Amino acid sequence: MKTKILSFLLVIVLLSIYPIYRYVTNAKSFAEAMFGHVSKMGNWTFSSINSNFDGKITIRNINFTPKNKAQGFDIDSIVIKTQPMFLLKSNPNELSYILPETLSISVNSASLNNKSNDIYESLKQKNLWMMLVGYAGSFGCNRENYTSFDDKTWNKILQDDQVFNVDFYFSRQSNGGLDVDLILDAENMFSSTWSSTLKSSYNEDQIVIDELLVDKLYYSYLDNGFNLSRNNACIQNYKSSFAAYRLSSAEHVQKYLRVNYSKELPDTLINWYQRVLAPDTEYNAIITLGNKMYVSDFYNSNQIDILEGSIVEISTTGNEYIPVNLKEIDYTKIDPDLLISENIKKKEKADIEKQLANEQKNSQMKTTVIRTGSSGTRVVDLNNLNSVINKRVRIKTVRGRPVKGVITSLSQGLLTLNSNFKTGTSTITIPIDKISSVELL
Repeated sequence: MKTKILSFLLVIVLLSIYPIYRYVTNAKSFAEAMFGHVSKMGNWTFSSINSNFDGKITIRNINFTPKNKAQGFDIDSIVIKTQPMFLLKSNPNELSYILPETLSISVNSASLNNKSNDIYESLKQKNLWMMLVGYAGSFGCNRENYTSFDDKTWNKILQDDQVFNVDFYFSRQSNGGLDVDLILDAENMFSSTWSSTLKSSYNEDQIVIDELLVDKLYYSYLDNGFNLSRNNACIQNYKSSFAAYRLSSAEHVQKYLRVNYSKELPDTLINWYQRVLAPDTEYNAIITLGNKMYVSDFYNSNQIDILEGSIVEISTTGNEYIPVNLKEIDYTKIDPDLLISENIKKKEKADIEKQLANEQKNSQMKTTVIRTGSSGTRVVDLNNLNSVINKRVRIKTVRGRPVKGVITSLSQGLLTLNSNFKTGTSTITIPIDKISSVELL
């Protein structure tokens, strides 16, 4: 009799332990699968993977060396958050190619190591992507500077021990698209957010990572020290006068446009450009691509060519946008010799970039196909917004701009929410009649 009781208790214990074992094992397998999905970016190593039963997986002591780079990032931790039931119920054999309905990944305290300085230098050259106008202050910083800073100034602006954080979020939509947010945060410097709805070119429940389509991007910039650091470095070339640097920067933008495109910005936009060079700037932009692009092609494309072929709109207030349209100029004001010289340089650069793009395309690995979870999302009815006060949501405006934060109040047809970044907090007010959808996070 005792033997039967002991056997029964043993079975009960084993049955209670198995879900825990399955959850922990699946969480580890899923985290390793995430590294597999990004293996094309470079080499990843880590020391440990730990999981909680709330859907949070923590990977510690990560080193990431991008492809074709000697320098890498040392990362304190990466935190993956998803639905606990996804980790518990998923078939372990499917975790290498299945994704949940929603997923967030936080990369915490990443800094460059000292094995080389090639990434640090590339940030100087490829800086327009990350912050647009923030880094576009390179125009006129030195009287010969246009699309990048000189070495001396760059070393004053960005320290080699700068700490970065990255937050990535995606949510599967009922139409098969993926709502994606990517936040780059440089501590005590800025937060820069890129958002989009990516379209799948495959089918309803599977996506090809390399063949996700992008046609519109939403960008926001919150300054928290970078503009001041840049201005302090650049005004040294103008007898410590910010006004002189700001005017010179605007003229360098106009000169660049006149030389390369035979056009220039109208007064309204060039004045806006000068205002956003000031410290503690916050603004938004919408970038509509001329043609849909695969995300992989977009990532490898020249940033100036992308902007040249897109419709760019910038925010003058929280919810109003104006298009960035260049105006015609008098051709007699263009220096013919300078125009010829710049066009030759531009063609040489384009040839080199085309060759590099072909090399990267030929070296790409096999396409990765993954299956996503169910397409249902936690959509909130617009007539029931009171139920999500003090809760974290993702809002889409009628223009498609996504905003994430905690709703703090609803009053007189306005919704107010706080968006918290590692580098600061932004309070945003949106007219309720300008809201398209609300999703509970």
